[in-house]
Parts: sequence; C-alpha cells; structure tokens
Amino acid sequence: MAKYQLPPLKDEKLFEELTCDLFNFVENTLSYENIDFQTFGVKGQNQKGIDVFSTKTKTVIQCKLKSIGRKDDIIRKNLIQDINADLEKARDLRIDFEKFVFVSTFRDDTQIQEYLNQIKKERELPFHLYYWGWDTITKYIEQSEPLLHKYFSKFVKKSKPAKPKIELPDGALGKELSKKNYVDYLKKRYGDWKQIELDKKGEKFNWAAFTISLSKRYKASGINYIDVRYFDDLVMYLKSRIDGTIMGKVNKSKGIKNYSIFEGFLENPI
Repeated sequence: MAKYQLPPLKDEKLFEELTCDLFNFVENTLSYENIDFQTFGVKGQNQKGIDVFSTKTKTVIQCKLKSIGRKDDIIRKNLIQDINADLEKARDLRIDFEKFVFVSTFRDDTQIQEYLNQIKKERELPFHLYYWGWDTITKYIEQSEPLLHKYFSKFVKKSKPAKPKIELPDGALGKELSKKNYVDYLKKRYGDWKQIELDKKGEKFNWAAFTISLSKRYKASGINYIDVRYFDDLVMYLKSRIDGTIMGKVNKSKGIKNYSIFEGFLENPI
C-alpha cells in the first residue's frame, strides 16, 4: 500500500529529470550525476524518439507527460499514437539498446502494455518494450528518500528533533534499578488488588493519579526522581496501602503474605 498519494508532475523537463534519477535508483547504477543515464539531447534537437538513455544497461526511455484531467480513453489513444511515432523515430537511433521504456504521468494501464507486446511481435522488434505508468513510478519513488526529498519535499514529514535525554540526578530512585523495580512491584500489587474492589463498582483504578500522588508525597517530579533516601519510607507506605485493601486484609487474617520483602524480591523478582 502506498504511503503517499504523489501528484503527477506538470513540468515536462522536471519529469525527464525525475525519470533519469528514478532509473539510476532502480538499476542501481550509482549515477545520480547522470553518468550512466543521461538526458538525451536538448529542446529543439532531434531526440529520435527518446529522452533518456543508458549505454550501461542498454536502455532507452521516452517520457510522456500527460494531463490526467481528460478521460482515460482519450489519454490512452494519445499515448499509443505517441508510442507509434516514437518507435518510427527510433529506427534512426545509433545506440545499441535492448529495452525501450515508455514512462508516463498517466496511470498504469494493461491495455497499453498489451499493445506494446502486440506490436513487438507484429513488427518483430529486436528489443523489449515496457510501459511504466504513474503507479509504478510512485512505487519506486517511495523506496528512495533522496527522490522523495528532491521532487516531493512538501509530502515528506519533517522529523522532529529528538528530545535530549534528561539525566537523572545523583541519589535519584531511578538510578538504583533494584530499588526502583521493588517500588514498581509494590505499586502494581496495590493497583491490581485495588482494582478488584473497583470492579464491583464498575470503575477503573487511576494509575496516573496514584503515581502523581506518590511523587507529590516525596516532593519529586516523578517516581524516578524521588530521593533514594526516602526508599524505606516509600516502601512502608506502599505496604500499608496494600495491607489496607480487602484482599490484603483477607490474606493477613489467613496468615498469607501480601508481598515479598526487598531481599526476597532481589533473589526472585516477581
């Protein structure tokens, strides 16, 4: 599926340049400077039915910029007329080529490709004929970031600069991973057990609000920023909240532990 809906180019010369760059990319010639694929001739010169060629891949290309505002039948008929005329001109080409490609701003079209296959057989042409419509062209453009940026820069989303990673200060809870993990374990135990009570009311436990309340309790901008010196106090507070849940009270009455102690958690993190 296409990522972009690229509009066909409206400038004939720009379309030729795009075609030149596109085939460099597809054929992997590494010649974006038009070393292998080069624009053939200039305006006013007899281009003998081609716009771009490559002696390296033995390919000649004719670019057909068409207004897509007309009916498909009219565009198709016009393209076929152009193809016939260009093939007549190409008889005088003094270039050794094996592939003749017609590229167009008109969409991919099986009727045009079938016509090319037909005339190749009928005329016994010694080279292959291909048609690339705008669908095929777009498919390859999307595979090349340089082509997208060069010809369709306004369609490429500008990447936002990455936010600088904020380093935690020394003594922050987030810098001592084992203690931070234990706090997260107790937080989850409390939230999960509190949710059991809230399920009966059809409510959801507000994790964000609970996390914010913990941060405010220890005057920190987040759990990771809590001073590690408050670790023991934070642990005691979370345990008291767990013990205060219905599940915690039931377990306590049955002599069942509500949580692992810190040392036990380190040996077997849950």
